Amino acid sequence: MGVHLREKKLETGQISFYLDIYHNKKRWYEFLDIHISKSRPSQQDKEKKRLAQEIRAKRENELIVQDNGLMDKVKRKADFVQWFEQYITYRKRLNKCNTATLKHLRNFADEKPLSFSAITPELIKEFMMYLLTKVGENTAADYIKKLSTALEEAVRQDIIMQNPIRKIPRHERIRRTAIYRNSFTLDELQLLSDTPCKIKPQYKQAFLFSCFTGLRWSDVNPLRWTEIITKTIDGKEEWFLYFKQEKTEDIEYLPISGQAIVILKERKEEMTDNEEKSPYVFPLVKEPDPKRTVMNAKVNEALKKWAKAAGIDSKRMHFHSARHTFATNVLENSPDADLWTVSKLLGHKSISATQIYAHVRDSRKKAAINGLPMLKAVSPKAA
Repeated sequence: MGVHLREKKLETGQISFYLDIYHNKKRWYEFLDIHISKSRPSQQDKEKKRLAQEIRAKRENELIVQDNGLMDKVKRKADFVQWFEQYITYRKRLNKCNTATLKHLRNFADEKPLSFSAITPELIKEFMMYLLTKVGENTAADYIKKLSTALEEAVRQDIIMQNPIRKIPRHERIRRTAIYRNSFTLDELQLLSDTPCKIKPQYKQAFLFSCFTGLRWSDVNPLRWTEIITKTIDGKEEWFLYFKQEKTEDIEYLPISGQAIVILKERKEEMTDNEEKSPYVFPLVKEPDPKRTVMNAKVNEALKKWAKAAGIDSKRMHFHSARHTFATNVLENSPDADLWTVSKLLGHKSISATQIYAHVRDSRKKAAINGLPMLKAVSPKAA
């Protein structure tokens, strides 16, 4: 094994440093982006060369540690909170759950450095207790899951030997609890549709569109007309959604239900009448800043007024209930629907995320029971 500091003369007359590395019968070069003057090196140039030599020594040390299966003590002393921030930033994991986990980590550490070596099972338990004083059990479980994923990455990077969460017995970890998912029947949706209420029509349209497509708020509010596709299949016009999910970053290609198509056609007519130029399907619900949820809160407040006007429990009404409504109604009203199909319509990566909709309303359960055949009556004499 060898790590050598080399110099390369540039056209400008400067010297560029790079590492010439030979390791495990392979040779490669790593350029350091450090340049100095060759003819008249200044004091600053001398410092740069000293820095290049230190980098060479550090790189050689990393390879020795790697070859001997050792943990780098320098890495273990690094600030885990800072590393976690870089991890979610550069890995493009800046979603709501990860950023919230980072926020709670900072508060838990009281804005002080928290080294990798300090991340023990005992400290994780303390963090769990802290989370339970700030958020509900299911949310806390989600944050711990994000933390565990990051710690597994730290193991892969040879920063720590083992994820400390794995050392915590399962019965001592935060468990998710089943919760009731608010959803509305088709009769309730019809009642809402028939109820006049002085809120912006696009708030109603966006909510009902989600009820009949299953799209999240994060996918409805930025939805563009270019993501709506129409095709002629067997002589019939079919509508599809072709978009990138904000939460999973997966590309989805989904058919659009008849009621959702009606809403889209209404919006097209309104665009023409009002001479709208916006590229968004529902421009009045578009979040001005995707990192905040100002418009979401405003729409939810308006939806509660709408529910109250319709005589529906306003506590049940929020935009995400539309997604639950879609999943529940598809399972209850579509003979060919099953959990796997609904999983694909919702854009879930695994069916386990869809199993929360395995419960159905009493009407569906009763219909299933009524489908059982009756036994023939047995004659008392035969008994």
